Amino acid sequence: MRFHKTGLTLLAAMVLTACSSNTATIPTKIEVAHGPTSIKGGDATGADDITVTTPYFAFALSQGELVDLAMMEEGVFSQDLIKSVDFSLEKGQASLENVEIVKHTTDELEIVVTRHWNSHRLVSRYEVHKAYPGIKLTTTVLDPIKGNTQAGYQLERNHPIANTADNYNDMTRMVHSHWTAGQLQNNLSELSETDDLRRSYTGKNNEFSVWLSAGSLGNLRSDLEMYTTASPQAELGLFDLKPISGNFESYLSVMRQRWSRGERVYLNAGPKLKDAKHNSGKIYAYTPKGRITADFARAAAQGHSFVSFGPEVYPITTNFGGEAKPYKKSEVEFRSEIGLAKAEVWLDGKQVAGWKINGAKWFRTGVPVPPNRTWMQWVVEDKQGNKAYSNPIWIK
Repeated sequence: MRFHKTGLTLLAAMVLTACSSNTATIPTKIEVAHGPTSIKGGDATGADDITVTTPYFAFALSQGELVDLAMMEEGVFSQDLIKSVDFSLEKGQASLENVEIVKHTTDELEIVVTRHWNSHRLVSRYEVHKAYPGIKLTTTVLDPIKGNTQAGYQLERNHPIANTADNYNDMTRMVHSHWTAGQLQNNLSELSETDDLRRSYTGKNNEFSVWLSAGSLGNLRSDLEMYTTASPQAELGLFDLKPISGNFESYLSVMRQRWSRGERVYLNAGPKLKDAKHNSGKIYAYTPKGRITADFARAAAQGHSFVSFGPEVYPITTNFGGEAKPYKKSEVEFRSEIGLAKAEVWLDGKQVAGWKINGAKWFRTGVPVPPNRTWMQWVVEDKQGNKAYSNPIWIK
């Protein structure tokens, strides 16, 4: 994998200290150790197991499976956070054939694992770069699988995620300055907060690729003030890696179909995804706890965001990605320095309402939330034909 600084830039430098043993050398490069892992509480205890440390996280492989992971938090590595992160098929169990470190420098590491799964040969790759807090995971199924099965990567944590985050659903006192423009890494396609990326698989696409985030994900625009009121604790998450490119309207059409099926996935933007004018969009995410990259990435993965090619759209009541009860009112505020032209409401894939706006730079409106529906979306257009698209508001 080639890593691009423009697509995945870290937070300001973290203070680095010893590994969990408190006697290990501070990792300033990618290091590999064989034998029982040094990760506190880790399950990789075999003589042939492998532990990898970087300045931002550490992980361990046992029988080719990623079974331990610790993140750098406030200067020390955490205890083991996971049971497993691995590719799986619906039935059967993998048996190891070979583990090979095919590349190891101070800055880069690539490990290739070959396994068998019910007569199917699997080749998995773990790709790491010293500067980025995460791992690119890729598995190729060498022997085509007949029929339909569930396949993909799954993350099993040692402890469930504690629900300590603030509820950003009801936005009755919206302050638009809490919305931060940023950029996630270019090749992230699916934004959702999930530990399970297994999908229906028919053997047509034999390669599966994901990003395991072991820290902050993405970077903020350099022209925005950087501040935080909370510790920039690293986040652990699983993201689908399928580069998004082409026409935004086509991408949006597919996303609306997925929303109608109840899939809680959210809009992304990138330099290769263009509107009709061949412009790239920006993501605006709600980050009231501070403009830090971990906060931004988490908000985008929860749908508390919108994509804009010019104007802006802010919720007044229910936040984007949140849930609204039928018969309550969904209110929004539109803004544009060059003037607004029109706005629309979409409901389960169809436009159901619209407004003509005569060049105002600021416009606020709302509609009742209908019953027996799945999602609603706000779209606004400025005088030059540039649009902004909210993520869906889910209807209870």
